[in-house]
Amino acid sequence: MAEEWKKVAYYDEVAIVTDTAPVDVTKAAAAVGASAEAARQDHKHDITTAVPGTIGEGNTPAEGTATSLTRSDHVHGSPATYAATAHATAHKDAGGDEILLHELGEPIGAVDFAKQEATSICLDNQATAPVTPASGQLYYDTVDDHMYVYIPA
Repeated sequence: MAEEWKKVAYYDEVAIVTDTAPVDVTKAAAAVGASAEAARQDHKHDITTAVPGTIGEGNTPAEGTATSLTRSDHVHGSPATYAATAHATAHKDAGGDEILLHELGEPIGAVDFAKQEATSICLDNQATAPVTPASGQLYYDTVDDHMYVYIPA
């Protein structure tokens, strides 16, 4: 049987790095590239930014067509007032109907983080690999100080 726990290599254990600057980020189709070199850890892409549009009551969300991005601390302009329920009903966070994750109990299936960051998380620390793993499971081996991922053969 093929080894199913795959050792995750650390940064200093792999790759020859390139001295070539990366291409700028654009709103173009993704491409794998053809270089056999790896990028340096501290390489930097340039990116074009622009001012966001104004929000209007009843606007329909749209990706837009601009080839520039807005910054994470950007601010949208908005009308001076909104109908009271138009904005409030769109949000549960901090509202009277908010449910905190710990109030839901133990999950019985996959938990969708909706691309949110999990903070203060720790891998399962074990001296040996878990006996009944699930596909994609991670653990930190306390004997060889490496992380492993379970990939069924």
